[in-house]
Amino acid sequence: MKTSLPSLALFCSLTLTCTHAPAQLFDGLFGGDEVGAEEVAANQGPAERKLKQAEEAESSGNARKARDLYKSITKSYPRTDAAMRAKFRYARLLQQGGDEKKAYDEYQELITKYRETPDFKEAIQSQFEIAEKLQNSGDKGFLGLGATIQPSKLIEMYEGIAEAAPYSEFAPKALLNISAVHGEQGDIPAALAALKKVTDTYGGSDYATEAQYRIFRLRGEKAEDSNSPEEDRAQVEAAMDFINQNPEDERADAVQSNLRAIEERSMEKQYNTGLFYEKSGKPESARVYYREVAKNPNTKWAAKAQARLEALDRAPQTVEKKAGLFGGNPLKKDKVEMRTSPDTVVPIPGEEPSE
Repeated sequence: MKTSLPSLALFCSLTLTCTHAPAQLFDGLFGGDEVGAEEVAANQGPAERKLKQAEEAESSGNARKARDLYKSITKSYPRTDAAMRAKFRYARLLQQGGDEKKAYDEYQELITKYRETPDFKEAIQSQFEIAEKLQNSGDKGFLGLGATIQPSKLIEMYEGIAEAAPYSEFAPKALLNISAVHGEQGDIPAALAALKKVTDTYGGSDYATEAQYRIFRLRGEKAEDSNSPEEDRAQVEAAMDFINQNPEDERADAVQSNLRAIEERSMEKQYNTGLFYEKSGKPESARVYYREVAKNPNTKWAAKAQARLEALDRAPQTVEKKAGLFGGNPLKKDKVEMRTSPDTVVPIPGEEPSE
């Protein structure tokens, strides 16, 4: 149970020992986690002397001895200023020695335990450099096995950087790299979510501009792999967001020109869907798609869609169609249903029916 301040005052008045209470008394009252001020002061001298020895060893090129001394200081005198400085130099030597993963963890412990360290920014920068080096490593392993680092661990590293220093330049950079890692793993929704966090949190910055452009590109990847026109519309929206918010960007003209290609792709999908329904004996469903395509005369598919509509109008009505004029066919169990989900994929026929 935590001791309240009134209770502590009462205790002091009764025992008359608080003015000269030893550190052990306060340690007992507050769980023993705090080191007495006198003990910390007593440790400063030995810690500083040992730190000087470590620095001399590092200057003379004896990295191993320096590393061992730095590590010893952090363990023996953790509450001293010398320990804070030793922790950073220990992490730096690990990084220089090629032990990047352990160095990252030591930097993380530094910025977590010693938030007041003057080396905070340099530690964050070092963490980012370590994560990027691991990300760009050519050793990807087989299905992740044997890789230099697992994607999940890499994402964890970048997330730690973004959380520890949200107002530094390394936070949006980390989020951009998180998106890239997700993208390499084929997790487009997670990649888009990381980019959206950049645009929402760092709007107006160069990082937000880059994130918007990457959203446009990722939306295009999703659209190309999908048979749904909704994915095309999502890419068009991403393109317009980028153009409207970044009209002076050198990529704006290229994005603008891509809008025509996106429209062509979308109309091709809908035209082919109409063909599928037509070849499946469902002309009314086919007409819905053909009419939508015909509304967009700027694409080559509009004329083709109009031709199919005219061909369907000339086609003789089937017995089933004529029977439908007098009500539903009780013998027909299957219904023609239009797609309502962007995830529904309709097979594309191999060739267009002859007119």
